[in-house]
Amino acid sequence: MKLNLGGIPLFLCAILSFVCMNALAKGMALQYPIIEVVWARYLSQTVLTILVFNKNLKTIVKTQRLKIHLFRSALLFGATIFIFAGFANLSLAATMAIFQTAPLLVVILSVIFLGEIVGFKRWLGVFVGFVGALIIIQPGTDTFLIASIFPLLSALCYAGYAVSTRHLGTDEDPRTNFFYTGLVGTIVSTLILFPYFQKIELFDIIYFTLLGTLGGFGHYCLILALRKSEASLLAPFSYFDLVFSACLGIIFFTEYPSQSLILGAVFIVGAGIYTWYRERVQSDNQSV
Repeated sequence: MKLNLGGIPLFLCAILSFVCMNALAKGMALQYPIIEVVWARYLSQTVLTILVFNKNLKTIVKTQRLKIHLFRSALLFGATIFIFAGFANLSLAATMAIFQTAPLLVVILSVIFLGEIVGFKRWLGVFVGFVGALIIIQPGTDTFLIASIFPLLSALCYAGYAVSTRHLGTDEDPRTNFFYTGLVGTIVSTLILFPYFQKIELFDIIYFTLLGTLGGFGHYCLILALRKSEASLLAPFSYFDLVFSACLGIIFFTEYPSQSLILGAVFIVGAGIYTWYRERVQSDNQSV
């Protein structure tokens, strides 16, 4: 079977956009409440979406699957606010390393909600991955930070988002998926924001707008990538965000990875790649 590799460049563009957004969000979260940073990220994305797709907006908002759109958008909002909370308290690399348990959580949720069959070897990969997360989080030690739970919760929300996206399928216009994720995030964050709103400095408006631009561009590239290539083909490339995050963390925040972070990341990435490999083997066997 010929593999469609066209989605790989788009997928890497999405990852790089997200990592740049994360680094900017971390910097802004040091000055503003986290919910305000999340609000600015979604509001700017929604405004840009309306401006770019204005002529086709009536078509884009039409959907036969509104409930699933709202549900998956709410999950993505949860993933965003938890990951931003992680950035405010942890290093970029540590936050993203823990977040990489998301593909392993997808396996668990796929069994529970989609009825997928998972063998012993894939369960072993999931177990090893969470051992890696524990190595980074280090519960019960002096170095444990309660904030380490935030990227884990973000990974859980994102895994739910990924599973619900599988359930949605590819029948919907990708612009519809894109529009509702931004709109729901904007509405929810606006409702939460009022008690915490802090006046935004004039120059910071540029940074807040850039947050939404990077996030929106990344999500749209991701949607297009998944339409051009199989998710299973793209999955291993998701670990590039650890490399990008470590580099930006060193450059902008002088955050150098600790030995426990490197060791835990090796466990998580290794488990993720092994789980992906087992999925590919099982898929190939079923197609024979």
